[in-house]
Amino acid sequence: MKAPAWSLLWIGLWTPKAVKEGLNKRQIDENTVLNLAADRPDLLTGVNVETGEPAPYGSVGVDINCAVLGFTNQAPTEALQESAAGSQFPPR
Repeated sequence: MKAPAWSLLWIGLWTPKAVKEGLNKRQIDENTVLNLAADRPDLLTGVNVETGEPAPYGSVGVDINCAVLGFTNQAPTEALQESAAGSQFPPR
């Protein structure tokens, strides 16, 4: 039996610039999101869950103890980005 998966809840906030430029699209690759947060804070930031205002990207302090994403036998690997320097992946 495999160990249960868990994740911290991370919430991203598209900036007005990203919305204005039409860049606020659904993201399906964790590295893409983490790279955006690391390299382009002008487009994607975190959010302060108490105020709704922009904050550094990262965990909002909520643990999720069920699978948010599920894979079958093999995780998808096509079109996935490498981690950017300064990215929060892999987690420390």
